[in-house]
Amino acid sequence: MKKKDISLVLNILIVVLELIGFILSFKIFNKISIEFYTQDSNILALFSSLIYVIYLLLNKKIPKWLKEFKYITTVSLSLTFFVVILILAPMFNYAYGYLLFHDIMLYEHLLCPILGIITFIFFDDVNKYDKKDSLIAISFTIIYAVVLIILNLVNVIEGPYPFLRVRYQSVIVSIMWLILIPGLSYLLSFGLRKLNYRYNKK
Repeated sequence: MKKKDISLVLNILIVVLELIGFILSFKIFNKISIEFYTQDSNILALFSSLIYVIYLLLNKKIPKWLKEFKYITTVSLSLTFFVVILILAPMFNYAYGYLLFHDIMLYEHLLCPILGIITFIFFDDVNKYDKKDSLIAISFTIIYAVVLIILNLVNVIEGPYPFLRVRYQSVIVSIMWLILIPGLSYLLSFGLRKLNYRYNKK
């Protein structure tokens, strides 16, 4: 099976799983909660994979903007996964089973991020990035953080994550989170770029 064909299958699978996740979200909550980074990153994944599938089916060359979009999406999905594993689960009494396998979380916290990482590194035609692209890849995370912190400061919303509740934590703690989360996002963007390059170079 050719690399392009595997990429097509995996991206179609991501689209299907994302749609299942959003259908479950509507069924349970009657809405898509865009204040959650998880749902936003999965919306990005749905559209980037869908557009990618269309280009593959039409046998067209993947344009640079779509490669950038795929990179941003994969970094965002990766951050979703690792924040759950490293931060949220320990915060909530190590509730890995619930956060990774319960209802829509199975799709948005686990399956789609893992598939997104696999197809990006090994199968997608997205292997020409530089250091500047690693910064672009974390742009969504930065925009999300700035918007949500402002909304928390003006008391429009609360959270939705513990580390975004800036009105209830010290300035030092807020600064720590502002360094940690974007820093993790950049490390992921760097690691994904390097893994993609090394694999495709071979």
